[in-house]
Amino acid sequence: MALLQIHNIKKSFGGVHAIQGSNFSVEQGKITALIGPNGAGKTTLFNLITGLLKPDSGTITFQNKNITKKPPHAIANRGISRTFQQVRLFHYLTILDHLQMVEDNDDQKFCKQLLTKTNNNKKKHQDLIDSFGIDRTVDTIVSELSYGQRKLLNIAMALQKQHTLLLLDEPVAGVNSIIQEKIETLLKQLKQQGETILLIDHDMNFIRQIADHVIALDAGVVIAEGSPKDVLNNPKVLEAYLGE
Repeated sequence: MALLQIHNIKKSFGGVHAIQGSNFSVEQGKITALIGPNGAGKTTLFNLITGLLKPDSGTITFQNKNITKKPPHAIANRGISRTFQQVRLFHYLTILDHLQMVEDNDDQKFCKQLLTKTNNNKKKHQDLIDSFGIDRTVDTIVSELSYGQRKLLNIAMALQKQHTLLLLDEPVAGVNSIIQEKIETLLKQLKQQGETILLIDHDMNFIRQIADHVIALDAGVVIAEGSPKDVLNNPKVLEAYLGE
């Protein structure tokens, strides 16, 4: 069953046609990978799906409801959670602070917790970061984390946000092989638990290992989709993405 459907989406920035009528769907319970060279429109599509950008035309349907041009907070509250290509964290807040701030939409509640440092379920949060392989206590200031640990925390935050669809923008970019293996194992576990994931990444070995379905973009147009084996061996993809 298609959880998310993109139909004839177009987006231009001045004279640059970033997305030129893209069509694809994301099946529930699967990991779908969006690939393509730099400038293909992958992150632009993420921003259109999550409401950070508005399409010029076309429709985006999530759980059979039209979310085209809805504001970001409405789309997030409807059940789409995401990470960004650049890790966006508050350096002088703790791991616990970050996990608490995404758990519900009550800003006053979070501010009260932040000021009073109250938490009735710290063990739950500690167990969560332990399961992610973040070898720190939840009271650790984020500025003390390595880049890889921040990546893991970023994914943990996206999962803590109540959601039905998880969007990950380059989850393994810039991390070492140990962290990449942790993220790969984690995503496979999440799929077994019923998560639906749409991700962007440039690491083709990672895509081969993790994805059920691959969608290849070039200049804002879907040029191929199917299994990782079929798409990554497609001549159009090799020419556009690998320069062969």
